[in-house]
Amino acid sequence: MNGKSTPQTPPRFCINLPWLPPSPNPNSNPNPPCEFQPPWLFKSLQTLTTLLTNLVPHPNNQPFPSISQKRSNNPSELEQGEGEQRAMAAALARGKEGTMIEFYSPKCGLCGSLVGFVAEVERRNEDWLSIVTVDAGNEMWLPELLHYDITYVPCFVILDKHGRALAKTGVPTSRLHVVAGVSHLLKLKRPPKV
Repeated sequence: MNGKSTPQTPPRFCINLPWLPPSPNPNSNPNPPCEFQPPWLFKSLQTLTTLLTNLVPHPNNQPFPSISQKRSNNPSELEQGEGEQRAMAAALARGKEGTMIEFYSPKCGLCGSLVGFVAEVERRNEDWLSIVTVDAGNEMWLPELLHYDITYVPCFVILDKHGRALAKTGVPTSRLHVVAGVSHLLKLKRPPKV
């Protein structure tokens, strides 16, 4: 031949298997004939994904913290559970006539609406009652959830000074229903006025 190389025609059928070694010189041809080309629909989706990731700012650049950043500032589930268990042990160790456990969930709107009410109940009855709030979604409380048969939140359980359960509130249908249930528990255990 005259020294010029003739262009090679691409193969009609390509098989790229992961266990086959790569071509000896990958830089020799920028578009190898057996390179996988996704269908046009996937190319469009890849383009849209790339465009959106470039247009949407990264969470670290946002003026408000993202959910993952908020969680990083909060204690871990283990730390929160241990703190709640220490609070429970301290409440029982105080030897007051009664201890009330509130089982709640951070996802429960009704539970969130009761925070002020629970604080007021504790303030008004601090001479004889301790109140402990525990996250029912935390696996550390599973033995108590099973023992007290907690299948809903919010649920309040009143204990005597020896830690024995006396009663619990019923299935909550409204905030008023929960408040009435807590009031009933307080009447059940409140010591007589002298």
